Amino acid sequence: MKKMQIAKMAAAAAAFSLLTACGTSQTASTAAPETKAEAAENTAAEDTKAAEETQNGAKEKYVIAGIYKMGDATWFIQEGKASQEVVEAAGGTWKYMDAKQNGATYMQMIDNCIADKVDGVLVCLPDQNLSQTTVDKLKEANIPVIAVDDALQTEDGTLLAPWVGIDGYNIGAAVGEWAAKYITENGLAEDETFGVMLLTADTVSSCVPRTEGQLAKLKEAVPDFPDNRIFKADHDTSTEQGNTAASTVITGNPQIKKWLVLGVSDEGAQGAARALEAAGLEKDSVCVGLGGYLAPDEFAKENSPFKAAAYFSAKGVGGTAAQAMLDYLQNGTPIPEKYAVDAVIVEPGDDLAAIMPEYVG
Repeated sequence: MKKMQIAKMAAAAAAFSLLTACGTSQTASTAAPETKAEAAENTAAEDTKAAEETQNGAKEKYVIAGIYKMGDATWFIQEGKASQEVVEAAGGTWKYMDAKQNGATYMQMIDNCIADKVDGVLVCLPDQNLSQTTVDKLKEANIPVIAVDDALQTEDGTLLAPWVGIDGYNIGAAVGEWAAKYITENGLAEDETFGVMLLTADTVSSCVPRTEGQLAKLKEAVPDFPDNRIFKADHDTSTEQGNTAASTVITGNPQIKKWLVLGVSDEGAQGAARALEAAGLEKDSVCVGLGGYLAPDEFAKENSPFKAAAYFSAKGVGGTAAQAMLDYLQNGTPIPEKYAVDAVIVEPGDDLAAIMPEYVG
C-alpha cells in the first residue's frame, strides 16, 4: 500500500542547526571553599556548574534536565537520547528523569531540578492539570522550560511555554486516509462483521487531534461507513491500558470479527494487538500505531495484527528541543512557540533501516 508523506506544520522558526557552545560574558562570583561534608552532599549538577567557567569568567556549559511521563518507554528513551547528544556535544550535562506516570513524582522532580539549580528543563508531564504549577515554579526559579510532546497549557489550550512535538491532526489524517484505503481495497465498508476502533486518549491534549484527524479523513474518504461500526476505547497511551480498553470493546461487541484499530501511540496499538490475539481475531484484524518505534519488532512477528504505523522521529523532537534550549541559554535566541516534526506511514516490507534507523538493528 502506498506510503503517505505528511507535510511539516508551519513552525515559528526554521529547523534548528546544531551549533557549538559560545558563552556570554558575565562576571563570575567567588564562592567560599566547601568542606568535604558539603561537597559530598552536592548533586552532580551542582558540582558541574561550580566548575564550568572559562578563564574570563564567561559560562560555557549548562545542565539541562529532561522529565518524561513514561521514561521507560521507547519513544521517550530515544527522545531523551537525542537531547543528550545535543547537550553533550555542546559540552553540557544532561539529566534524564522518569516520572513513571505519577503526578507527585513529576512535581518532586521539578523541585529537584530547582534545588539542583539546573539551567533549563524539557518536560512531558503526566497530567496536564499540572501545567500552570510547573510553569510558575520554574519561572520563580528563573529556569526556562520547553514542553515536549504534551503541551504546558491552560484548560482552553493556550500555551504557557514553548512546545516541540508532532502535528497531531495531520498525522492522524494520514492514518485515516490509510485506513480508508484499507477498507475500500478489502471491501469492508459493507461487511457487518467489520468494525473500526479508535484508541483515544482524551485527557492528553496532544493526542486528541490525532483521533480527530483519523476520524475526519476516514469519514471524508468513506462517507457511507456506518457510525454504529465505529467504536472508541479511551486509555492513557500505555500498552497495558491499551490492552484493557481494547479488550473491553472487543468483548462487548462479539458481532465484530474483523477489527481495524487506529491508535494514538505505538504502545496503545501494541496493547490492542495483544487483545485481538487473546480473542483469536488477529488473522483478519489490523492495528495501526503512531510513532513507529515498536513497528520493527511487531512487523517481525508472524501473527501480529500490528501492520502499519505513522513513524515520526523522536530524535527530531528531542534534538530540536535541546538545541532550542541551548540557543536560548548561550545566545539569548528566542525559543519558537511551536515546532512540529514530519511523519510517514510504514508497513511490513518497507526499508525500515533507511526510514527509521534509530529503531532498527
